[in-house]
Amino acid sequence: MNEMAVAVLLLAPTIGGLAAWRLRGRTVELVTLAAYWVSAAAGVGLALAVAHSGRIVAWRGVVAIDALGAYVLVLTLIVAGLALWASPRYIHHELVDEHLRPKDEGRYYALLLGFIATLMAVPIFDNLGLLWVAIEATTIVSALLVGMNRTPDAIEAAWKYLILGTIGVGFALLATLLAYASSVHVMGESSDALNWTRLIAIAPSLNPNLLRLSFVFALAGYGTKAGLVPFHTWLPDAHSQAPSPVSALLSGVSIMVALYALVRFHLVATAGLGPGFSSTLLVIFGLLSMAVALPFMIRQEDLKRLLAYSSIEHMGLLVAGIGFGGPLALLGVALHMGLHAVTKATLFLSAGELVQRYGTRRLSAIRGTLAVAPVAGGALGGGILLLGGLPPSGIFVTEFAIVIGGATHGYGFAAAIAALLLASCFVALAVHGSRILWGHPGPLESLEAARGIGIGSGTALRLAGPLLAVAALGLWTPGPLATALDSIRAILGATRV
Repeated sequence: MNEMAVAVLLLAPTIGGLAAWRLRGRTVELVTLAAYWVSAAAGVGLALAVAHSGRIVAWRGVVAIDALGAYVLVLTLIVAGLALWASPRYIHHELVDEHLRPKDEGRYYALLLGFIATLMAVPIFDNLGLLWVAIEATTIVSALLVGMNRTPDAIEAAWKYLILGTIGVGFALLATLLAYASSVHVMGESSDALNWTRLIAIAPSLNPNLLRLSFVFALAGYGTKAGLVPFHTWLPDAHSQAPSPVSALLSGVSIMVALYALVRFHLVATAGLGPGFSSTLLVIFGLLSMAVALPFMIRQEDLKRLLAYSSIEHMGLLVAGIGFGGPLALLGVALHMGLHAVTKATLFLSAGELVQRYGTRRLSAIRGTLAVAPVAGGALGGGILLLGGLPPSGIFVTEFAIVIGGATHGYGFAAAIAALLLASCFVALAVHGSRILWGHPGPLESLEAARGIGIGSGTALRLAGPLLAVAALGLWTPGPLATALDSIRAILGATRV
């Protein structure tokens, strides 16, 4: 049964993408939605199986899904659903404005389904080599989506993303080979030598020098895909130039699956070397990412680049929280992963609505949105405050847990720096958010054009629903989610399987 579910999970969007390539209009939308819902049913079934029975194994150990993998899989499905929901409205607008050609519609949906399939493959593989293949595939497919509208800026961003992402994944490949080499004297040339579960089990016997090198290259490689400083330079360009539904997937999930891969290497390194080496590096690069993102958020003039630099900040916080360790910080990391994915995806979709209405990404022009576009503007402004950690946002709870958890687990100075950076980033976001909501809306013609574009109840639900959930989770955590988060925390804090 598990084997069948895994096959359906990956094959449904792959086959749907192949079918969608030459289709247009309502037909391609129906094919895409059918492929997504079939895959989503399989993914939810696998996640429920993990919740009921614990870690599940399929395809002779090639696939192994634990609570962390199931969590990332479900987050991918949620954000993918939001992106697909927003895609018809986005495509229609781009076709009307002739930013896309009619035949691009089928290609967009085909590539989007392919992107979703590769993202879902990452958290289900036990083998670090197959995990690397899946992440490399996400880079190739998403780079084509980033350059979809073929403007000079989009093409430049796509090439920059493809080149830097491939270099990063090249480092990750070297990390994978070094991890394999560190185990040869224990396991021989076995096909199991790249299974992360086996590596953790034998970690104390691994070659420590090769293991250190493996983690350093994994940090550089998967850190590039996750947007960690100084490997982040592709991220603001790609996330700002991509179609907004694609930006939602990039910031909501793509960088998260790269973090997932880095976590697997961290767990192996911790089991083999103790927590000091990899944890210290994670804290340093996490704080560095937060610090570098701050000035770019303060002086930012591009709406989507503002959200992109915020993603760098939050990835820095997550990486630092994993480095802090301890039950409280890791519990905060687990919940923060989900809340950031949902919030950032919704913000990019809201930003896409406003960019299409105002015809620009300039923050100085996107003002007074409560009067011009109350739903999209309210979602963006409110989402920015939630993302910054304004209570009762669940993100406030997770940031507080990570900082306090780090302070009580031997990282008091680093936790204090993280708290200061978080407060500064919140001020930067709040200033931009207040101007977006209440500032002068700009030229009259922009105001009238924006008022001329209506918004349906479905779009309002898509933008408001996830943000209300993020706010609610700051006040109450449902029992099943609390149980899942506790299981994830145990995995993040484990040194042995």
